[in-house]
Amino acid sequence: MTTPGFRRAWLGTAIALAMLALAAVVPAGHSYATEAKGDLGLQLRLVDTAQGKGHVGPSMTGVARIEVFVEAFRAVKDIQLSVLRPDGSTWRVKGRPFRTGPLTWSGPAGEPQEPGADGQAVPPRGAIRTTIAVPLEGAGIHEIVVTATGLVNGEPVKTEGVLRVALGVPDNQPVDDGVHANFALKGVN
Repeated sequence: MTTPGFRRAWLGTAIALAMLALAAVVPAGHSYATEAKGDLGLQLRLVDTAQGKGHVGPSMTGVARIEVFVEAFRAVKDIQLSVLRPDGSTWRVKGRPFRTGPLTWSGPAGEPQEPGADGQAVPPRGAIRTTIAVPLEGAGIHEIVVTATGLVNGEPVKTEGVLRVALGVPDNQPVDDGVHANFALKGVN
């Protein structure tokens, strides 16, 4: 003979065990880190490319607008950006070194960030963003290296990112949405 209370307890335990088994089998959704992986992190995103004067070829000019997102694990002061070529040399425009000039920084949500006495700073576990306009010369795929430097407790830190920008030529990079990567192909008749 069993009591009704014992049956209800057994039923509740069976349901709880079934839910635990289901939770162990169903994969969890994606989770993305919002913290820098090191003292200084850098992410680049091409906003747009504007074609300037000249026909396709060496005389073509244009501008690549690039969003720069700088994140830090520890407080970083005196953030400086520079634009380089892949070989480490300075980005040049018409034979002269390119400088980013004064930049307008904002927080991750778009709130303006003013530089302090020690220059532009990133708070601990924080991030700032800006947009730079990099001039391009000649049709082709341009590899743009952006370097961010700063000071953590008086010690220099540096990081860099690279972006490929097509000007006047087809962009042969895959379109990757995180699930599928698609390549542009030309049909052959």
